[in-house]
Parts: sequence; C-alpha cells; structure tokens
Amino acid sequence: MFWNRVRQVIYAALTVIGFIWTNYYLVQFTVATKGELTAANFLNFDIATFVAQVWANPASSFVAVDLTMALVLAITFIVAEGRRLELRLWGLYIALMFLISFAFGFCLFMFVRERKLAEALVPVEAP
Repeated sequence: MFWNRVRQVIYAALTVIGFIWTNYYLVQFTVATKGELTAANFLNFDIATFVAQVWANPASSFVAVDLTMALVLAITFIVAEGRRLELRLWGLYIALMFLISFAFGFCLFMFVRERKLAEALVPVEAP
C-alpha cells in the first residue's frame, strides 16, 4: 500500500509538471509567432508553423519521432489497461494527450490507474 501511495504522489506531481512545463513553451511559441500573449493570439494558434518548427532540423525531428513512438505505445497501453481495469472515460486521457500534451495526459492516466489499483488492495469489509 505504501508504494502505491508513493507512485500516486509521483504521478500527480508529474501531471502538474507536465502541464506547466509544456505549456510554458507553448506560451513562448505563441509570443514568438504572434508578438504577445493574448487570449485571441493563444486561441488563434498557428499549427502550420508549429509543425514546421517541430521538423525544422534533425535534432527536433529525432525528438518528434521518439515522442510519436512513445505516444503510440501510450495509446495502446491506455486502451488495454483502461479496458482491463474497467476505467471510466479511459479515452479521455488519449484526447488530453492531443489537446494539452502527452506529458499531461499520460501522467494523469497513470495517476488514475494507480488509484484504481489501490482500490483492489483495500480489503472490503463484509456487512
């Protein structure tokens, strides 16, 4: 039970870090391409420039391919584990990986998965 709790804390911390750290750079990209950070500029995200910059050089292409492979693996894992553990809304975590970031969505899934596994460890008292 102790290690399950430790993993929950780690996954929760990584979820927050994954949200903040990735979005910090998303804000930096928005400022660099739009001139300033406003709600209108942020909502008018330049996906074409973003994708072009992801594949701009061999180093960034390496990271893009590496993360794409990790994303495919994570989606496969989420589908399998979501069904096996009968997690509600397991597809939401896949959507969050695309809408917010891989670092946020996958860490959140791992946190929820660990909580579900913890439920199985707690003995249920008979009435």
